[in-house]
Amino acid sequence: MLSKLAGPFQVKEYFHWISNALDFGSDLFEDMSFLRTMQRTLLPLPWRGEWQPPLEKLLPPKRPFRVESLAGKKIGIVATGGSGAMISTLGVIRACEEAGLEIAAISACSGSVLFLAPIAAGLSAEETIDFVFDWHSEDYIDPRWSELLKIPLHLGKGFTGVLDMEIIERLYHERLGGVLLGDLPIPFYANIWDVDHNNIVHMGTRSTPDIRLARLVRAAVSLPIYARPLEMDGTLYGDGGVINIFPAEPLVDLHPEIDFFIGINCFYPENFEGEDLSGWDRLTFSPIRVSPQPRHGQHLELARMNLRLIEDRCLMLHPVAYQDIKGIKFYEQFADRSRWPEFVIRGYYNARRNLALMDRQKVSKTTP
Repeated sequence: MLSKLAGPFQVKEYFHWISNALDFGSDLFEDMSFLRTMQRTLLPLPWRGEWQPPLEKLLPPKRPFRVESLAGKKIGIVATGGSGAMISTLGVIRACEEAGLEIAAISACSGSVLFLAPIAAGLSAEETIDFVFDWHSEDYIDPRWSELLKIPLHLGKGFTGVLDMEIIERLYHERLGGVLLGDLPIPFYANIWDVDHNNIVHMGTRSTPDIRLARLVRAAVSLPIYARPLEMDGTLYGDGGVINIFPAEPLVDLHPEIDFFIGINCFYPENFEGEDLSGWDRLTFSPIRVSPQPRHGQHLELARMNLRLIEDRCLMLHPVAYQDIKGIKFYEQFADRSRWPEFVIRGYYNARRNLALMDRQKVSKTTP
């Protein structure tokens, strides 16, 4: 009994409870915004129209430029999760297209899979933007309210999530066809969580070539409780971003031909720094003040370990600020597409600026 109550991981959970209790008060305003977003998306009122995509093209006409330090090199893309904020990756891809970069392989997780899977299938950044902007809420969000109503009757038995993500699989199958991972023009990987055995599986072109891309997309965004996990061969699979938010390993292990990496982080502070709570020990209720730190500690450290695998040959981009995706905003950015155009633009200009700076920095380092 005591082991169940006082084991090291149980103590960590107590910190989580305290931290969540503190957040409840401080985030009440954000929660109201989130609830309004969910109401508009899941229970739309007839007199309120749905969000409409911009009538004009978001990005300027293509402006080719050259990055001498990357000329002729094979580029690997590694992207974090980050819900709808990861549409910023399409702005990054557009900048890569203008720079004439050869993308040799992509590794993504969670929300970034939604936007980078079409790129791997051969669509351009502009075509993918048009594809996702053409969605209506009912095209990619399918709540099953009846499952919630059954919880009291069955004491939660059989409940795995409110949203049915089969709708996502259909959406991608209709647009991309039944293409297999092994047949993609650009090798593609997503880290998927084996929920039953608490294990990460890197599904992709060279590891699981016979899985359909649309099915992989579905698994990658199936976050249990929020969305139903996908059953394959008797095992339930879901969003691997809850375990590993920066999946560099598949590209490092399976694609030694990659010369340089572009990392895209829209989930944590820059370069996976932790939040600074210095001075917590000098404040009242010190243990409570530090309680948020264990919440993300292991998750952050694994992201740093993955970054260390490639950091000597990687340009890290951070197009969307941590505060824009933190906490409940993670779900809000998926359901509410009103900021998606802004995120695309941020990704484009952030990537174009930092790519252009690479040659200047190289010159400054070599100048005596």
